[in-house]
Amino acid sequence: MNNTTALTQSKTKQKRTTFFSLIKKFIRTVDRNRFLYHTCHRIFWGRDVVKHNIFSKVEFSKPIYIVRREAKFVGLFSYFIRALGGIAYADEHNMLPVVDMKTHLNAYIDKPGVVNSWDYYFEQPGGISLEQALTAKEYTLGRDCEFLPTPDYNNADFFYNRDGKLDYWRKICQKYIRFSPEVNKRLNAFKDKHSGKKILGVLVRGTDYVALKPQGHPIQPTPEEAIAKAKEVMNEKNFDAVYLATEDVNIAQKFKNAFGEKLLLPEQNFLDYDYNSKPLLAFLSAERDNDKYLRGLEYAVSMAIIANCDGLITSMTGGSTGAMCLSKGYEYLYVFDLGLYK
Repeated sequence: MNNTTALTQSKTKQKRTTFFSLIKKFIRTVDRNRFLYHTCHRIFWGRDVVKHNIFSKVEFSKPIYIVRREAKFVGLFSYFIRALGGIAYADEHNMLPVVDMKTHLNAYIDKPGVVNSWDYYFEQPGGISLEQALTAKEYTLGRDCEFLPTPDYNNADFFYNRDGKLDYWRKICQKYIRFSPEVNKRLNAFKDKHSGKKILGVLVRGTDYVALKPQGHPIQPTPEEAIAKAKEVMNEKNFDAVYLATEDVNIAQKFKNAFGEKLLLPEQNFLDYDYNSKPLLAFLSAERDNDKYLRGLEYAVSMAIIANCDGLITSMTGGSTGAMCLSKGYEYLYVFDLGLYK
C-alpha cells in the first residue's frame, strides 16, 4: 500500500468517525432535551385523542375516558386532585373514567408500565380496570389533566365553600371515589379503636414543602402556630383528642410534648428531614420493603382519617384539599391563610 492510498483511507476513516460522533452527539442532545417527546406533547397531549382497536369487539356501557398525568414526583393527593379534574370531565361528557398511574413514572412505582399505582389506594371510578379499558373497540386517551379545572388548593374560599365549588367536588367524590380495600381496612380499624371520641384533625406539612417554599404555593404555619390554635379549639369546642397528620418526626414530637395522651398519631414511618440539604420528599426512602407503596398507603390512610374527623385545623395543601373533597363537612374548620410563597 503506497502512502497516497494510506492517507486517503485515513481521511475516510476520520470522516466516518466524525460523522458517527456527530450522530451520537445529536442523539444525546435529543434525548437530553426530549425534543421529540415535547414536540408530540404539544401536538397531541393538550387535547383528547381517540384510539381505535381495529380487531377488538369489546364494548362497554359508555365511552371510556382514560385520565392521565405526566408529572413524576409529586405527592399522591396532587395526583388525586388532578385526577378529579379528569373524572369530572368524563362525568360531564357521559363517559366512564379510568385513571392511569401506570403509563408514566410516578413516586409510587419503580418503573412505568408494570402496575397501576392508582389501584393501590383507590378503586377505579368507572368500575373497569385500565387493562380492560385498553381492550375497548374505542377509547379516548385524555389530555394531561394539568389542563383541566380542579379543586383550588391555593384559595381559602374553596376550603370554606364560600363560592359553592367545594359542593361540586364533593358530589364528584361521592359518586366516583372509593378507597382500596387496604385503605378501608386501616381506616375502619382507626375508627373502631377511637369510637365515641370527638376528634380534632390537624394537618401540618413540613419537610421539603417548608424547606423549598415552592413559588405560588400556600405558606405553611409553624408547628407552634398550629399547636396554639389546636389548644385554643380543644378548650373551646370540647374535643377529646387531636389527630395529627404530618410526615415530619420533629413536628410529631412537638405535638406529643404539647398534647400527651390526647394526641393520636398515624401508624406510619415519620421522616427525620435534613433541612440543610433540602432533598425532595419523592427521592427519600426508608429502609423497608415496598417503601414507595407503603408511603402512599400511609398518606392515603392519614387523609382518609382527616376526612372523617369531627373538626379540622389545616394549612392549604394537596392532601388537605383532597380530604376536604372526601369529607362530608366538619363541625369546626379553621384554615391557615398566610399567603403564597414568592
